Amino acid sequence: MTDAAASVTVFSWPQLADEPNFDGNMLPSAPDDGTMDQILEGNPSVQDIGTVDPSFFEDEFGKLQTNEVILTNEREAHIKGRHPQDYSLFEKYGADVIKMPDVVLRDDKNEGTAFMIKKLPDSSSNLNVVLRLALETDNGGRKNSVMTFYRIRESNLKKLIARNKTLYTRR
Repeated sequence: MTDAAASVTVFSWPQLADEPNFDGNMLPSAPDDGTMDQILEGNPSVQDIGTVDPSFFEDEFGKLQTNEVILTNEREAHIKGRHPQDYSLFEKYGADVIKMPDVVLRDDKNEGTAFMIKKLPDSSSNLNVVLRLALETDNGGRKNSVMTFYRIRESNLKKLIARNKTLYTRR
């Protein structure tokens, strides 16, 4: 295994402190036993979701380490557990939201985190992917990680836009 593969790390997120098994450094239930080291070897506990356009973020956050986006099994379980009615939408549209969002916002409450939002086809709802960015200033070997995913009504989207800095809007 290469040194780069050996140094891959999952991000922590302040709201996860109440989750079981959260140690403050890794996502809940994410073992510190080299599991994340296997990302480059096709580890089934990490799914490649797609790629993100770094230009959405670089003016605000600086350079990203990679444009790759992953989803850990633990975060997948979170989405299924907390947003079960939305998981099928994530499977169907998650990669599209990341690749071609309608709106990208800086999450002002969580460092290095963004909201990527896309209107759901034939609906008044929007889809929100919360993404922790792998910034050049972070420890090396990280990838952009989906933290959660859920539907958001238009009225709540307007509130989210009012409270957070807009980084990109599709014209």
